[in-house]
Amino acid sequence: MPVAVFIIIAASGFYYAKASYTPEQSFPDIGGDVYFLNPGGSANHLAGSMSINETDAGSAGFFQRARLKINKNIRDNFSEESAAFLMSIITGERILTPKETRDAFNSTGLAHILSISGAHFGLLLFILFRIFRFSVKKLPYNLFVRLSLHLTPSQIAAILCVPFMIGYLGISGMSVPAIRAFIMINLFLFGLMIQRKGFWLNTLLFAAVIIILIQPNSILDLSFQLSFIAVLGIGIVSEYKRDGVVERWSNDNKKSLFHRFISSLLHYSIAPLKISLAATIATAPLVAYYFHYFSVISPLTNLIFTPVIGFIILPAALVLSFVSLVFNVFPLHSLIDAITSLVIALIKMTAQLNFIDIKIPAFPSILLITFYLGVMVYIVVGNRREAMGDSKNSSGNPIAYGLWPIALPIMIAFIPIIIYSCIKILEYEGMRITYIDVGQGDSAVIELPDKKTLVLDTGRKGFQTAGYLRYKGIKTIDAVILSHGQSDHAGGMRYLLKNFKVHEIWDNGRLVYPEDFLANMHENITHRKLQRGDIVEGKGYRITVLHPYDGSYTLYSDDNDENNDSIVLKIQSKNNSFLFTGDIEEEAEDDIAHLEEYLKSGVLKIAHHGSKTSTSQAFLSAVSPEVAVISVGRKNTYGHPHDETIEALDGVGIFMTDKDGAIGIKELRDGGLEIKTWREFQLSEAKNTKDELLNLKKLFLIW
Repeated sequence: MPVAVFIIIAASGFYYAKASYTPEQSFPDIGGDVYFLNPGGSANHLAGSMSINETDAGSAGFFQRARLKINKNIRDNFSEESAAFLMSIITGERILTPKETRDAFNSTGLAHILSISGAHFGLLLFILFRIFRFSVKKLPYNLFVRLSLHLTPSQIAAILCVPFMIGYLGISGMSVPAIRAFIMINLFLFGLMIQRKGFWLNTLLFAAVIIILIQPNSILDLSFQLSFIAVLGIGIVSEYKRDGVVERWSNDNKKSLFHRFISSLLHYSIAPLKISLAATIATAPLVAYYFHYFSVISPLTNLIFTPVIGFIILPAALVLSFVSLVFNVFPLHSLIDAITSLVIALIKMTAQLNFIDIKIPAFPSILLITFYLGVMVYIVVGNRREAMGDSKNSSGNPIAYGLWPIALPIMIAFIPIIIYSCIKILEYEGMRITYIDVGQGDSAVIELPDKKTLVLDTGRKGFQTAGYLRYKGIKTIDAVILSHGQSDHAGGMRYLLKNFKVHEIWDNGRLVYPEDFLANMHENITHRKLQRGDIVEGKGYRITVLHPYDGSYTLYSDDNDENNDSIVLKIQSKNNSFLFTGDIEEEAEDDIAHLEEYLKSGVLKIAHHGSKTSTSQAFLSAVSPEVAVISVGRKNTYGHPHDETIEALDGVGIFMTDKDGAIGIKELRDGGLEIKTWREFQLSEAKNTKDELLNLKKLFLIW
């Protein structure tokens, strides 16, 4: 049973607690959860039953007690926003980081900074290694000579760095990304100790093997993939020989002191930019595949902000945090607070710029695999030629090794994929409805034949719905329809407004919006009240509103009032019809049951997550659906869907988001419907060759 450690924050300070959970089998939402775009993020659900046992800091280990005290010292000495940021990069506590800050770091390509990973260990190692090696060289001559008989300054510095790496791992909370970084850093230090140059690729691969042996599912973890690919890109760039204009200019001793100063400045500016570009470009296909965007400004922001954070804020705050452990005083906290606040403010300002990222629609995973396979072939074959003494090219650039005979087939492999993608784009565009897996809530994305996009309910947070829209490359929502105001249907509205251009909001006219929400609505968004009899028509479709209507009322409690006020609408094309029912109860069903011809629909979204208070037999008879979709959370506490509802649907094809994930229904040219579930797109355990071929086929699929 997995166990997690939490720090519960109260007004009186920190409480240390352990929580255990029993995970359930789950299928990813389409678009996934909202990933923290950094090595600390995860694409997996944490779902199941959980129990939390409170304990005290005294029962924790040495490192955990140190973490608690450092967190307290940071909170006591820094502003709220700076404290949250410093805790995230020093002790790995991200719970207090405001969502606004996380979004700003994500948009600017700096999200990796908020999660302790290889970058943090690498920057800290760089500083410590330089300090120790410099200090060793400044030792008294006799002592230095004695040490040099056995070890070089670099070897001594590497040995001295190890305990500091262990200490940082301990106070960082020992998260999986931190442990991975620790393994790779120490393998790198081992390479220095045995004086092996060019050891980085072996170190990277060896670390990957160790991590996968210890935790086999790491290979499917997004944070592992990002870390591995980023280091791979940095390693390739680092091996390029410096034969550029800047290097030749700096090596010209005849130049003046000013010229040499400028060349040195250029050299030390270009080096981090090259590293930043390498990591950004290397991970760009992976980021595009998972998150459907590419940060154009990332190289620049990493060049400006990463050195400030990595070489000033992180080491200073870390060292002074250790000082505060001993003396209960945090020196220079005002200065560090001011620098940190300024950096965060500048990052937020940068995130507000337009066109800082490019939206990218979904593409088949085989394209991603082929790209990285090509990169690996370049590296392996290039290294082999170099090892065999190929002196035709000495630039250190793999492309210069004459690998076009190998690269050409790989690039040709892209052609059928591109053709396939073009066919998918040009194929018949009928109506497409996707019922998003938002847990215990409702959300559907409706893609109409005239290329308009409607979102019917947003779920509780809006994250999963936004993930699907990004997956499809959709930037504009023509209308968001809120069936009623409960949070599991309308809670994600604010998130969608913030992240997408929304033209209109349709509701039942009975929702109460916050003032700031209304101000935005009146200025930029058309607000439309829907009631029975309203019809919206477009090319190849008609939307008819069946409920509520002026004068409709209910005899039930307030909660049921709101449920029974839900918008009920029918979407029709020439051959198919879809009925959406919100959370209406049996009373509202009875109120519209007489609208028989209007109710008849091939696909019915079951009301109120399959509750027994909805979906009466009379209502089902009026609708006569062939397919029923139930949006419901896994192992929810309400017992949805109820057995009575499932029994009432006997003879109807049932799809449920808790078991199937997202459910997509597409209208075909012949008028038929194609129904697919997100579960069908997931790779399954292969027991024979047929299963392997089916998995291979899935690599070419996009939703």
